[in-house]
Amino acid sequence: MFTFIAFAAGLVRGYSGFGFAMLMALGLMLRLPPAEAVPVALILDVACSVTLWPAALRAVHGRVLGRLLVGMLQAVPLGAWLLLWLPAHIMAPLVAVLCLCGGVLVLWRPSVATPVGQGMAWLAGLASGLATTLASAGGPPLMIYLLRSGLDARQLRGTAVLFFLASSGAALIGLGVAGVLSGALWRLALELALPALAGNLLGQWLHPRWQPFSLRVLVGGLLVLLSLGNLLRVLWA
Repeated sequence: MFTFIAFAAGLVRGYSGFGFAMLMALGLMLRLPPAEAVPVALILDVACSVTLWPAALRAVHGRVLGRLLVGMLQAVPLGAWLLLWLPAHIMAPLVAVLCLCGGVLVLWRPSVATPVGQGMAWLAGLASGLATTLASAGGPPLMIYLLRSGLDARQLRGTAVLFFLASSGAALIGLGVAGVLSGALWRLALELALPALAGNLLGQWLHPRWQPFSLRVLVGGLLVLLSLGNLLRVLWA
């Protein structure tokens, strides 16, 4: 089952450019507690972004990225501590709710008429870093800010790619220091890397050839459905 989940999440990532970590974490939580599902999703998210790094380095807006990272680095220790110490019966619905909010935010298209100042970037980094560490759900808070930041599409994508890389990497370091990572989780991530990459490549191939509806609707709808399913399953149990 995990192999199919990795392939499907990779397919969505390759097709849309985002959503992998949240979908992967939600899928893994069907069988694993959040303290195991989230680290595996983060490891795979870093691995599947390798091909995006060179272009992102050429396009990144350095000042915005720096301020985002300041906020993110403040959030990671708190998120790692919460993931380690909160019991699974509390963390599971919390992760599902965070991902549900993420799906709603993806579906909601913010107005870009009034750009948000760069001084607010650290707050977006803080929210995204906390959501990443707790639930692999840092994408929506970051994208809501970047879509209103006034950056052009190239700068936005480059800044987002490098921030997600730094955020996931910092979250993994924090989880490692907290003792959450184990050899078993690294082995599971290694087993799922190939299907995730295969799905990613297929999604990239499909994107220019088949676009029946909005990417925002596709990813946001999947996140909402999976989050609601997980939340109902946890509450029913």
